Amino acid sequence: MKRNNTLHFIYIALLLCLSSSCGNEPKRIPDTLPDVHGYIGDIKRTANNGSAAKAVIMVKSIEGLEANHPLASLRIDENTLIEDTTGEELKLEQLREGHEVQAWLEDGITKTKPVQGYAKAMRVDY
Repeated sequence: MKRNNTLHFIYIALLLCLSSSCGNEPKRIPDTLPDVHGYIGDIKRTANNGSAAKAVIMVKSIEGLEANHPLASLRIDENTLIEDTTGEELKLEQLREGHEVQAWLEDGITKTKPVQGYAKAMRVDY
């Protein structure tokens, strides 16, 4: 009887772990300075035929604002967190040329000009 109770306890503990703290944490804007801060100059959608949304955007830094990367080509997809300045999540389809963006990039950006990389998170001010 004791063995049965122990197995039952382990089973419940595993279920609780899987349904609570062991799951993935929600996406969040990093608490560091953005890698890129500027205006969207061009948007090229790269997915079609019902595929997940994907695009490449060109971001030019704001004149007078010191930037690590004055011009950047950023890949974004359905895994990129995109939100407005109030924290409301946005969809890729809501991005427009002229929007001011701050972007945080994954490691592995290229040293080319413009810098190229994958945006893991973006904050949009329109």
